[in-house]
Amino acid sequence: KLRVLHDAVRNGAELLAVNCDLVCPVPGGDIPDCGSMAALFQAIHGFPPETFGKPSRRALDFILRRAGRAAHETGFVGDRLYTDVAIAAGSGAVSVLVLSGESGPEDIALCPEACPDVIAEDLGALATLL
Repeated sequence: KLRVLHDAVRNGAELLAVNCDLVCPVPGGDIPDCGSMAALFQAIHGFPPETFGKPSRRALDFILRRAGRAAHETGFVGDRLYTDVAIAAGSGAVSVLVLSGESGPEDIALCPEACPDVIAEDLGALATLL
């Protein structure tokens, strides 16, 4: 499947990505996700794919339109700085990082453009903040 995609892109097919998640949790660990595959093809072909999921502006606009809300009325909760928190960056939406998943406290300093507005240890702790 990788070779078929590689050949298609080399022959002019548009490279699209649904999300930029690097890993996907599965029982017993994790596996490479769409973002890892996108990075592989970017390294090979020299250009990034167009991404449609978080944190793209296209995804944010779709979510706000679908919810019928303005950004300042919206919050994004997730465990990944580079997707769940980054989608809110600069939009006026509130971002909440839950530390029970992929990103940890040590990652926050490494990702200053996607600094969460709220940090919770887990969903239970988030519930107490509401």
